[in-house]
Amino acid sequence: MSLCFLSLETSKVFNGLILKNLEENGFDGLSDALIILFPYLDEFDNISAAQLSKKVGYTRQAMHKNIKKLQEYDYVTIKAENKKEKTILLTKKSKKLIAQANYFISEIENEISKTIGKNELLLYKKNQQSIYNYLKSKE
Repeated sequence: MSLCFLSLETSKVFNGLILKNLEENGFDGLSDALIILFPYLDEFDNISAAQLSKKVGYTRQAMHKNIKKLQEYDYVTIKAENKKEKTILLTKKSKKLIAQANYFISEIENEISKTIGKNELLLYKKNQQSIYNYLKSKE
């Protein structure tokens, strides 16, 4: 399996596990396409839909559809900066979702650490960061 395909498949499985855990903990209305947005919304305060669509690689139309769905389920609110630019803000509900997701991710990392060893997991994460930085430099 190629590095690219393995990374993609690992991410899909991990996101699927996170989504399942969130649903089991009462967070409804989510999908793979939606949960990908939360780390970006958490990391970048006052991000616009246009900026977010560039970061995740969605079209503006798809992003607006996703933002509307997140609004319907009270995960985000929109603040109009001006007629053209609107900022996406996290709600209390989405902050609870992020805390739950981070807790679950931490639990999975602990389980993986027990399986492959703490040092091996740290090395894997370090190597993943190096690979990411290298690929990013090629853009």
